[in-house]
Amino acid sequence: MKRKQFLEKKGYLLTSVTDIVEASEISKGTFYNYFTSKEELAITIFKQEYSVLYQRLDQIMQEEDKTQKEKFKTCIELLVKFHIKNAEILNISFSQATLDDDFNQFLLSVRSKSVKWIKEQMLLVYGKDTKPYLNDLAMMLTGMILLFVFVSSKRNKERARIPEAVDYVMNRMEVIVKDVVRTKEIVLTDEDMDGFTPDHLSLKKRRMGKLKNLVEDLLMKIDAGQIADSDKWQLKETLNALLAELNNKETPRSFIIQGAILYLKQQVPKNLENEISKLESQINELL
Repeated sequence: MKRKQFLEKKGYLLTSVTDIVEASEISKGTFYNYFTSKEELAITIFKQEYSVLYQRLDQIMQEEDKTQKEKFKTCIELLVKFHIKNAEILNISFSQATLDDDFNQFLLSVRSKSVKWIKEQMLLVYGKDTKPYLNDLAMMLTGMILLFVFVSSKRNKERARIPEAVDYVMNRMEVIVKDVVRTKEIVLTDEDMDGFTPDHLSLKKRRMGKLKNLVEDLLMKIDAGQIADSDKWQLKETLNALLAELNNKETPRSFIIQGAILYLKQQVPKNLENEISKLESQINELL
């Protein structure tokens, strides 16, 4: 919790590992037992934030006592509040800052999921006639939301105007949707969107490649280690089974993955504990 609060207060770009360990009152050694870098810590924190956000959005859209438009409006208001609170994520996304590759990939995946979610909800709210124009409609809605977020994040007193701003945006979208469907104009194609959001399969393939390299390195270290042959066999079989589950399943079974990781954590020699932590981190990124 202290680490999260410190990142929020000082900002991701200005925060160093030294700042984090001092604020958390832990040693650097303890920090590096859990995270390889401040980037990995930030990704972990932001992933938790986004996980809670999308769970809440899904809950709202499943409510039965409101219309689709009312639920969508509530979701947009929640998105605005979330991004005002976490404005630095947007600032980093649109800045020219040099970032860790994993953090860049995380930002791209967030952007991709956000656009995909908005397009899916707009189709439900405004109807199937909007399907050919969803790229344009999603970008226009996102643009209006982001501009309000950028302005509001600089002036706390503007937060009280969030409902008013969301009403304004949703009223404009009603007119825009009707006009776009009437004129049948399309600006952004699916190919254009490929440059804005990463291809999910390509991203997964890259991450799977990194994971395979890590597993192969672990297998070699297990072979070379002073470990009983029976234990070596068990550890290697667990790693191979874990890799197979991730590689061959469209939706990997969580209980198998978690069970394998738990076994590895409990059974590997102490000198390989950090490697297993890295493996767990890579798997979390993949999923």
